[in-house]
Amino acid sequence: MNTSILISLMVILISLGLIVYLFISLSKQGDELQKHIKDKSVIQTFYFTIFYLVIISIPKMLYVDFIRGGKFGLNPFAVLAMISVYFLLALMINKKKYGV
Repeated sequence: MNTSILISLMVILISLGLIVYLFISLSKQGDELQKHIKDKSVIQTFYFTIFYLVIISIPKMLYVDFIRGGKFGLNPFAVLAMISVYFLLALMINKKKYGV
């Protein structure tokens, strides 16, 4: 396997484990507060993902494909790892900001 794929899978698994741990710790808080923290984290992650794909990846793809004449490859494992780490960070920050 490619090293970048292995590293991305490891990052995904570690962040997934930490996200599950944070969800378990959030379940001890009130229902409305728990829902607010999760919703805020999901919205922030969605904005980050749209920003990355529209503002960064599409112009890069257009530049590589049309100007340089090459092929632009977007590694889905690396993108998923980046998004999961961002969601983990957003969840941790919002939990600290709104919860205990």
